[in-house]
Amino acid sequence: KEAVFLRKKITLLRAFSLLIGSMVGSGIFISPKGVLKNSGSVGFSLVVWFACGLLSMFGALCYAELGTRITKSGGHYIYILETLGPLPSFLFLWAEFFAIRPANSAVVSLAFGRYMLEPFFAPCAAPVPAVKLVSLLGYYMVLTLNSWSVTWSARLQTALSIVKLLALALIIVPGMMLLAQGHTENFQDAFDRQSLVLDKLPLAFYAGMFAYSGWFQASFVREELVRPERNLPLAVIVSVITVIVGYMLTNVSYYTVLGTQDVLASPAVAVSFVQRAFKSLISVVPVLVALSCFGTMNGGIFTFSRSL
Repeated sequence: KEAVFLRKKITLLRAFSLLIGSMVGSGIFISPKGVLKNSGSVGFSLVVWFACGLLSMFGALCYAELGTRITKSGGHYIYILETLGPLPSFLFLWAEFFAIRPANSAVVSLAFGRYMLEPFFAPCAAPVPAVKLVSLLGYYMVLTLNSWSVTWSARLQTALSIVKLLALALIIVPGMMLLAQGHTENFQDAFDRQSLVLDKLPLAFYAGMFAYSGWFQASFVREELVRPERNLPLAVIVSVITVIVGYMLTNVSYYTVLGTQDVLASPAVAVSFVQRAFKSLISVVPVLVALSCFGTMNGGIFTFSRSL
């Protein structure tokens, strides 16, 4: 007859890793092309990336405040249930289960499969059936691990968050070195107003917000957080600021090494960056990107399972 409850196993480090691991995924390696294409120029694309980061920070702070007031796990669902009632919350959860979450998981898992197979088939593209098979295997591995142990899932998320930051560092450092050496030719006339099309700007924000998606994940594990009144806001602030700085520097590195035309022409910006910057790591970076997507899948399953 004892009450069933979730044990408090999510420390500040694990909450930070959960947010970093959920935000830094396939978006920063896929979205730069969409943001640049719909914003029109390098300067406006960087403004869009920064604005998306600010919007994510505002949303994350609102959810942190809700998390300190509503002490239940479940994220979006529980907040809608407590404020608007059972019908809107049921409709949201139905849409989340049948449309939103499957689509998001499919994009991330397919990116995982494509980048994981990239070193084995380069310079050719990986076969589509092989990509789908590896994507499914990766997704079901994460699903099995989360069903088996919360502790090991949290440990895996912490390790993969370190891998994500390492992958970003491998992109940022060469670009900053070239920028310091005076390679600023790709930033000439960065704010070209003639290439700006206002009706396409929402698409640029959509691509940018996809890369930042995941800032709300800590609210899904509210009951499992240790000292949530302190750790929830602190984890949100530190993680979102870290991601904003990392994304801005990563995009600057992309433009420094590749330029706008190469970014727009590349099907995988991170791989094209490595091919141009340092070919000795051509087989390493795609694997790091794949592990980054793997961490995003793990974080998504880890948190969304608390909605039920």
